Amino acid sequence: MFERRRRKRFVERNEVLIRTAADKVQGAGIAAHTFDLSTGGARVVTSKSYPVGTVIRIRLDLAGTAQFVNLEGEVKWNRPRPDGDLHEIGVEFLRLTSQAVLTLIRHLYGRNDGIPTTVA
Repeated sequence: MFERRRRKRFVERNEVLIRTAADKVQGAGIAAHTFDLSTGGARVVTSKSYPVGTVIRIRLDLAGTAQFVNLEGEVKWNRPRPDGDLHEIGVEFLRLTSQAVLTLIRHLYGRNDGIPTTVA
């Protein structure tokens, strides 16, 4: 099977708060968590299904640290989980700032693998 991802994925649970443009009017957002994470996107487990193409804002609380990153992303795929009322969505991060990328690199690569000299 051909792997289309350009970035290494890390299986890691991070707490997430998802907001859409509608959430500004309808409430504070949806609590969720990541299943895996990279510097370019994440697989997010959520109680709400988001249509492909939806642009969402994510507050990502990085596990084991007091750090968080605010990101914008586009839903690339979604599917229901077989274990109940939860959904998985694939999110590609959009318009990443250099600070957000650096925070993600330090978090993901700085623990066990060491920070790489190049990141795709």
